[in-house]
Amino acid sequence: MRDGEEYDFLSLIFDCIQHGGRRPPLLPSQFAAELETKSFTNGKDDKPLVKRLYEAAFEEQFGKATELYYANLGWGDAEAAQLAEVLASGAAPRLETLYLNRNKIGDEGCKALAAALKEGAAPSLKELQVDNK
Repeated sequence: MRDGEEYDFLSLIFDCIQHGGRRPPLLPSQFAAELETKSFTNGKDDKPLVKRLYEAAFEEQFGKATELYYANLGWGDAEAAQLAEVLASGAAPRLETLYLNRNKIGDEGCKALAAALKEGAAPSLKELQVDNK
């Protein structure tokens, strides 16, 4: 429920693609660098804690992920390249299915993904869905 209304899967998808959609995941080092440009409204410097929590969550969730769904997010080549970098790091050794369909990924994004996969990223990958509809 959200604001007294039933909140279903399609509503969630719609929310994720609004206003530029959802960004691709960041490696912990990239997250830490971006975090350095932020400040907390409570005045505390909780950055070390937030970095540790992000890194732990990233490693746990990507390490056990067998399916990633990044379809219909409006992603282009830059986002595909960012995802390729995450996969190339070895973060998703159990990934079997990757959904990237209904995005705007062109040749350069596909090349980045192909290069990462060729080098052994996502060694358990069985299905990759990419289209530009």
